[in-house]
Amino acid sequence: MTKAHHIAWWARDHGETDLNNGVLLCETCHHLVHDNDWSIRVDGTGIHAKVWFLPPPGTSAPPRPGGRARTEKLA
Repeated sequence: MTKAHHIAWWARDHGETDLNNGVLLCETCHHLVHDNDWSIRVDGTGIHAKVWFLPPPGTSAPPRPGGRARTEKLA
């Protein structure tokens, strides 16, 4: 089950409400972003795009792969 999420938040960042500014997130990842100050970066477009979860500034946590990259071997 997933929820639609605005990468540039609609209320906070005045982000667009279109598919280029959207990503589907599971409940856990949605809370990671909203409650813990993580952000999202998408590299590429379409089905080959790679989604990354970026930790809050000032933390030592590494970026985490999202989507199918979580279960695929990263090159």
